[in-house]
Amino acid sequence: MYINLLAMFLYVYNFLLMKIRELTNQQKDFLKRILEVEDLPEGEDISAFLQLKGYTLYECINCGKLIFHDNYEFWNLSECCDDNSKLTDKGLICEVCYSKSFENLKDWVFFRPTWIKDVDFGKGV
Repeated sequence: MYINLLAMFLYVYNFLLMKIRELTNQQKDFLKRILEVEDLPEGEDISAFLQLKGYTLYECINCGKLIFHDNYEFWNLSECCDDNSKLTDKGLICEVCYSKSFENLKDWVFFRPTWIKDVDFGKGV
């Protein structure tokens, strides 16, 4: 149990201290385009840099993808695209993991559009 806790702590610690220079060139270009900046501070932590710009960095609790949010839209830094992530009580779930989840299946099964009206066929015309 203690080994699992230590491994989880080290994983989160490394995630929080990940530097911009550790990103791929595609991810750096994606960040520049979204943040509308010319250059990125290579030695700065990704989380701290995004926080200065008003974004919050998350990690998918299922697959570990990096997702950041600007209080309007989610952006998938791992795959360089927008993302329809879901924030849950346990943490963030990326679009792909959410689409495979029981919660999503339950939403589709019990979905009832607002435009549906109950009809009483016993009244006649």
